[in-house]
Amino acid sequence: FKNFIKNSYKKYDKFWSCGGCNFEKSGRILLWPLLSLLLIKIVIASCRYEPSRPCEAVCQPQAVLQNIGKVRLSDCYIRALILLPDNETYLVSLEQTLAVLQVAEEYVHRTELLPNYIKFDWLPQDDKCEASYAVFKAMDGITKNCAHVIFGPVCDYPLASVARITKYFNSHGTPLISIGGSTYDFEQKKTDCGDEFYMLLRTGLLSFESISKLTISVMKSYNWSRSILFYDRNGQQQVSGLHTCFLMMTSLGKQMRNENMTFAQYSMNEKVQNRSEEMKREIGNKNSVPSTFVIAIRIYDLVQKAF
Repeated sequence: FKNFIKNSYKKYDKFWSCGGCNFEKSGRILLWPLLSLLLIKIVIASCRYEPSRPCEAVCQPQAVLQNIGKVRLSDCYIRALILLPDNETYLVSLEQTLAVLQVAEEYVHRTELLPNYIKFDWLPQDDKCEASYAVFKAMDGITKNCAHVIFGPVCDYPLASVARITKYFNSHGTPLISIGGSTYDFEQKKTDCGDEFYMLLRTGLLSFESISKLTISVMKSYNWSRSILFYDRNGQQQVSGLHTCFLMMTSLGKQMRNENMTFAQYSMNEKVQNRSEEMKREIGNKNSVPSTFVIAIRIYDLVQKAF
C-alpha cells in the first residue's frame, strides 16, 4: 500500500503540472487523505472469520427471499428473534412482549426513524426460561431463519448462555438486546471480543447491583456494619428465573465485601412455617450483635416499586 501511495504521488505530480500552470501543491493535498490511512488502526468487528450469507442482507433479491418464506422484492426485513418464556406467570412473557414490540415498530415508522419499506419480521420462540432450551432456540433462529437481532432472554441463566455465543453468530456477530441480566457479571465491560458478553446490550432500569448499592447506602446512613441475609433460594422465579433470590444475595454479598462490611447468609427452609423462630435462632445464636441489620430479600416487591 505504501508503494502504491508513493507511485501515485509521482503520477499525480506529473498530471497536475500542465503548460503555464502548476497544480503540484494541489496534488499533494489530494493525497494527504490517502496517506492518513496508514495511521488508522483497522478495527475488525467480527470475532471470527465467517463469510457472509446472502440472507444476512436486510434487503435481498427475490431468489434469496424465497428460501426464507418472503417473496416480495420491494420489502426489506429485519428478522428479530424473540426468546422469552411463553408463560404469563413471568413478569416478562412472550405474548406480552411481542405486543409491545409491534407497537414500537409502528412508532419507529410513524416517526420515520426507519423508512416504511424496512419492516420487522418477528420470530417469537419459547425459551421456557431454561438455559439449554434457549441456546438451541437461538441457534435455530440464526441457522434456519437467519435472524439479524435477538430480543431476550430475560431469565439470567438462559441469558448468560446465549450471550456468550452470539458474538460468533453470522459474519459480524448478532446483537442481543435484553432488559434482563440483573447480576453483577452482566455489568462488566463489553467492548471487544475478549469480553464474555460482547454483543449484549442491557436496557433494563434495575439490576441487583443497584439494589445492593441502595441497601448498603441505607446501612451506612445508620452506621450499620453487620448484616445477615435471609433468602429463599428458589424464590421469585417470575423475575429472573431459577435462583433469583440466590443471585441477588450473591450480588449483595459481593458489594458488601467490596465495602469491608460483615455479613452472613441463611437460606430459609421452605417447609418451615414459623419464620420468627427461625430468625430468632439464627440471629440469637450466631449474629447477636446490636448493629446487625436483618435483610429479608424480597426481589419481587423491589421490582414492582421500581416500575
